[in-house]
Amino acid sequence: MTDLWHSLHRSEFSYLKAVAESWGLPFNAPDARQGVDQLAEVLLASDLLLGIKEILSKEELQALLWLDQQGGRAPWDQFTRQFGEIRQVGAGRLDREKPYLDPISPAEGLWYRALVARGFFDTETGFQEFAYLPQDIREIIMPLIDPERIFQDQPPFSCRVAAQREREFQELASTALLDHLPALLAGLRMGLDPRIHLPGVSDLELAFYSYLAQSAGLVDERGKVSPENIRQFFELDEGQALGKLWASWRESAAPGELGMVPDFQIDGELGFDHHQLRVRVNGYLKALGPGEWWSIESFIAQVKERDPDFLRSGGEYDSWFVRRPESDEFLAGFQHWDEVEGDLLRYFLSGPLHWLGLMDLGAPEEDSRPLAFRLSALFEDFSAGKIPSLQPAKPDRIQLRSQGEIRMTPAVPRKIRYQIARFCDWYPLKAEAYQFRISPASLARAEKQGLRVAHLLSLLENHAEAIPPNILAALQRWEKQGTQASIGSRLVMRVGSPAVLKALKRSKASRYILEQLGPTAVIIRPGSQDKVAQALIELGFFIMIEDQSGSQT
Repeated sequence: MTDLWHSLHRSEFSYLKAVAESWGLPFNAPDARQGVDQLAEVLLASDLLLGIKEILSKEELQALLWLDQQGGRAPWDQFTRQFGEIRQVGAGRLDREKPYLDPISPAEGLWYRALVARGFFDTETGFQEFAYLPQDIREIIMPLIDPERIFQDQPPFSCRVAAQREREFQELASTALLDHLPALLAGLRMGLDPRIHLPGVSDLELAFYSYLAQSAGLVDERGKVSPENIRQFFELDEGQALGKLWASWRESAAPGELGMVPDFQIDGELGFDHHQLRVRVNGYLKALGPGEWWSIESFIAQVKERDPDFLRSGGEYDSWFVRRPESDEFLAGFQHWDEVEGDLLRYFLSGPLHWLGLMDLGAPEEDSRPLAFRLSALFEDFSAGKIPSLQPAKPDRIQLRSQGEIRMTPAVPRKIRYQIARFCDWYPLKAEAYQFRISPASLARAEKQGLRVAHLLSLLENHAEAIPPNILAALQRWEKQGTQASIGSRLVMRVGSPAVLKALKRSKASRYILEQLGPTAVIIRPGSQDKVAQALIELGFFIMIEDQSGSQT
C-alpha cells in the first residue's frame, strides 16, 4: 500500500497547508515539493497520531475501522457514499473559506488530516479509483483504534449456504446448449424458425444463444452464418466446443447482458466494457467453494457490500437512463441498486451461467424464482483455464422411413443433424427426437443454398440405419431429373373448338396463357378470368365462369 509521502507528493500547496493547519502543525515550506517532505516528516514524528482516539469524532473513527476491515482500501465512490462527500474546491477558495475547519462529513474530516488518500490501483479489471489508508499511517493508528485487531487484508468473498427449503426443486446444469445450436444455425441458414426444435427454450434464452453464436464467430451482426467457422466448430469435441463458447462469451466486448435483463432496459449508448463486467462477476464466484449450495440473495448482498460499483459508479447512478420496460419510471440513483445491479446479478446466475452448463439452480418450487445455486465441475475447469474432458454419448444412427420421414435423437452427432436439417422440412419434436421430412420443396430450397442431393445421399448412406429403396430411388432420380410429378391447383379454361383457342392466342390476352393442355384446353394465370372473358367477348365469343361451388356467371 502507498505510504504518506507518496500519497501527498502530487498535492497542491494549498492542500498541504490545510492538512498542517488541521493538525495544528507548523508549516513554513516555500513550495509544494518541500512542503510534502516537511509535512510527512513532522506528522509521523509527532505524538499526535498516538492520541488519535481523542482527536477524531466517533463517526470518523468508524470510517477508519471500516476502511481497515476492507483491507485498507475501498472503491472511492463506495467510501464517499457510506461516509459522506468531500467538497471539491480550488486553491483560492480553500485558502479563503477553510472548509477543513468545519468538515461536512467524516470522509471530509479524514481527508483534510491526510488520514485517507485517493488514488488509482491496478485490479483484475483494470485501474480503479480507491480511498485508502496510507500504509505507515495505518500501521500506527489502527492498533490504537482497535487493540484486538488482527492485521490482515480483506477477507475472502463469501455468502450464506442455501437452506434446504430454498433448493427443494433443482434444475441441474447440462450441455443442452450444444444440442440447441444445430437447430439455431440451420434455421438461420435456411430462413426457418428454429423454435420448432427448441421446446421449452424461452425467448430470453434464445436471444442469449444468438448472442453466443455471434460472439463465437458462427454468425455475424446481421445474422448471416459463417459456413467455415461452423464447420470448424462442429469438428470440436464437447469439452472443446463448450470451452470455445465460454471463452468467446467471457472475452466479448459486444453489448450483451445489459440489453437482455427482462426487468429493466437502458436507453442510449454507454460505451461500457462488458468483458470486464463478466470478469468481475466470475471473480466473485471463484471465491466460493465447489459442491456447496449458496444463497443467491446472500451472494447479491455480499456484492453490494463489498463491490457495489461493479456496474456503475459516481455520477453514473444518475446519468444512466435505466427504466422499467413497461413504464417511464426511471431507476436513477443508488437507492435503485437492488433493482438494477441486483437484477443483473440474478440474470447472470439463472441465465447465461446456467445455460452454459456452469451452474445448478435451486428453487422452493418448480415454477418459482431460483433462490440457490451450485457451481458445476465445468465452472472449476474453465476458471482454471482447463478444457474439460467430457465423455461423449454413443452416436445414434438416423432413422429414415419410406414416407421420407427422418427421426434423429440428440445422440446423432451435431454436425450430421445440422447438415441433414438443411435438406428437410421441420416438424415438432416427438419422443425426445427431432422430426424431419424430405420433400420436393425442401430439396429445392436446399439446392438454392448450393446443396446437392448427392451430399444428402452420402450422409444417409454413412449415418442412417437403412435407406428405404423407394427413397433411394426417388433421391437418385431427383439428382438426375428433378421432380418426377407434381400435384397442385391450376386454373383450366376449356373452349368449344380449336378455332376459339387459336383466336385467343392471337389476341392481347395471350399473355395470360401459361400452358396448353390440348387443342381446346389451356391453363391461365390465376386472377385473369375477367380479362380473358373480356378478350373473348371482343372476339365474338361468350364465356361462362364456374367457381368451386359450381355456380356460374
